Amino acid sequence: MNRLFAFAWMVIIGTNVAHHYSEAAAYQGAVVLAGATYFVFVFHRQLLRLVFFQDYLLVLGILVAPILLMLLSDRSFERGAYTSRIAVASVFVVASVLALRPELNRTLAIAAFAIVAVGAALNLYELFVESNVWSIAPGRSAGLYVNPNISSEALLGYGLAFLTARFTKLRIIDLMLMSLIIVGVFATFSRAGILAALVLLTATALMRVQRKHIPRFVVGGAALSLFAFLFASYVFQNLDLSEDATRRILSLIEMGGVGDYREERGLTALAWLEIAMENPLVGAGVGASYDLPQGPHNMFVAMMVDYGIVGLIVYLVILIRLILIARRADRNLSGTILFFVAWLVIFSFASHTLLGNTVTVPLMGFALARAYQIQFSIKARQLEQ
Repeated sequence: MNRLFAFAWMVIIGTNVAHHYSEAAAYQGAVVLAGATYFVFVFHRQLLRLVFFQDYLLVLGILVAPILLMLLSDRSFERGAYTSRIAVASVFVVASVLALRPELNRTLAIAAFAIVAVGAALNLYELFVESNVWSIAPGRSAGLYVNPNISSEALLGYGLAFLTARFTKLRIIDLMLMSLIIVGVFATFSRAGILAALVLLTATALMRVQRKHIPRFVVGGAALSLFAFLFASYVFQNLDLSEDATRRILSLIEMGGVGDYREERGLTALAWLEIAMENPLVGAGVGASYDLPQGPHNMFVAMMVDYGIVGLIVYLVILIRLILIARRADRNLSGTILFFVAWLVIFSFASHTLLGNTVTVPLMGFALARAYQIQFSIKARQLEQ
């Protein structure tokens, strides 16, 4: 029963279906609250173990601190600002607790596959059948994630969670998942998502391939590359793409996707950095990076805007600590952490909502759970000696 509940809860959160249909009723709030209440009660021992893990408390502190700061602030915040922050912290706690249960490892991996499959299918529906039925970006697919950039982050993030759940040889199901990620992310026309998928999927495949299977990897990689090229060529030549989508494709082809970054996201990030430097120590206040429709699109800048240099340092410390912990373990535990950190760093240069989104925050929970397992195993070995 716990496996069924964990699978259903993870898919509902990961596909963003609850949040998308929460305009008429607070479905997401009910799902998050029910999950937090049930799983924390059933698996309370795992939560107690995590409470004594300092790195976990550091991340949880970052997620909870905005709520406390809003309560202490002279500014008035809408109810949604509080509930969204509470939901993010609750989802993080539940995801980390579930990831500590060995019997749920397979369940979470299957849930990650289902999330990618659903997201990719809805993106393809928007691309080929009914454009922008959900997405808010003209001519760009997003499915129930609504935002194409969040869609690419989620598809790649959960895809990596599935691929790093075990480090055996590549199987057909792994190649199927990679294909879903490629077409799903391409349909978003997110330059950061497409480039990140090319880099991280290749790196994941290389870590999964044994030396004797390199010829198979080369053949499989060539087949996937050909599939991606044919799919992109068909879309580019046969569909009436929007100006925004066409411009992004041309940016990838002509300038590698980063050549015009300074003219677009770079200038926006610099403008927000100037705001952050007005109060460099404490920042402009919690939620400041969300105040305007055009945010900094940079997680490092957003931390400085909201919390000043202290916030940025804490964010960097978390990344460094995760890398240092991962280096002390084998690939079965460290893979999830290392690829999550790589995912987080890449998208930190393109998004400022990575720590404020219930869709992707479970990935942080998975990584912290693996970090705890590594630290626990190290201490256990030390005690045996």
